[in-house]
Amino acid sequence: MATTTITPEAAGPDRGSAGGGTREGVRRRTVRTVKVYWPVAAVTLAACGRGDLDVLRADESFASLLRVLETTPELGDFGVYGDVFEVALGAEGFTVRPGARPALGSVGGRFLSSTLAVTTHVDAATDDDALSRILARLIDAHPWEIPVVELSAPLDLVTPA
Repeated sequence: MATTTITPEAAGPDRGSAGGGTREGVRRRTVRTVKVYWPVAAVTLAACGRGDLDVLRADESFASLLRVLETTPELGDFGVYGDVFEVALGAEGFTVRPGARPALGSVGGRFLSSTLAVTTHVDAATDDDALSRILARLIDAHPWEIPVVELSAPLDLVTPA
């Protein structure tokens, strides 16, 4: 298993510990997942597949997502760990319809894009206005005309107590 450390350029404020109830040696915290499909260069996807995760820092598209994660303390807050996110490798397929202004492809064509599925978490108690601002930051940073961003219903994360 390959791992890499992606360190923010500027350390964020201490966000305290995660809240939630405890039972039988575990802590449960209610969050919502935010999953965004982010295009990357094919060489970036291939390098990640080989275990070279440091290439994520150099990918221009992914760098804009990292900046949002690093400057939005509500995303990926795990108490003593911040800016937490998970990445899955993949591809995204689409057909460009009339009226679109695609960053990749042209009207009428079917295309595949090298894509990372990036998942992070936000506290379920985050109010709607704050959540809208957070999601708008992700969408504004995304290089595509219509980004795919998923927001889950509240769910519990389980960590050691």
